Amino acid sequence: MTQPLSLQVTTHVFGLGNTRTTEPIFIVLPQRDTTARALIAEHVHAEVQRANALRTSSLALHYLLADDLRHSSTPCAVPTLDDAAETARAYAGLAERRYMLVVDGVAVNDLDTPFTLTERSSVSFVRLLPLIGG
Repeated sequence: MTQPLSLQVTTHVFGLGNTRTTEPIFIVLPQRDTTARALIAEHVHAEVQRANALRTSSLALHYLLADDLRHSSTPCAVPTLDDAAETARAYAGLAERRYMLVVDGVAVNDLDTPFTLTERSSVSFVRLLPLIGG
């Protein structure tokens, strides 16, 4: 029998003159053996649920999915986020290398990359932006 695994996920943005880290969110995976696709889907689902429940936008999703953060401000409106649409955007973002998924210190670039997670696993989404003036 496989036990679910709860993990803390953090989003980091480097560039724009400073580093920004969003508030971590916990996700629950149904099993330890998973793929980048499943991990991204659970992260997006948790962010969408939190944003819709609190009637706020998701800063983590904004940082990961915005086309160009250099000319984009934090979202002002409070839209109702669509889980399926945001997940599709997140899949495309990884494929376009708009952000990196880092699992236990290793960058994962393929949605179907399999890996095994533990309670001590570290999961981060990282977006690198050009430095100011560069």
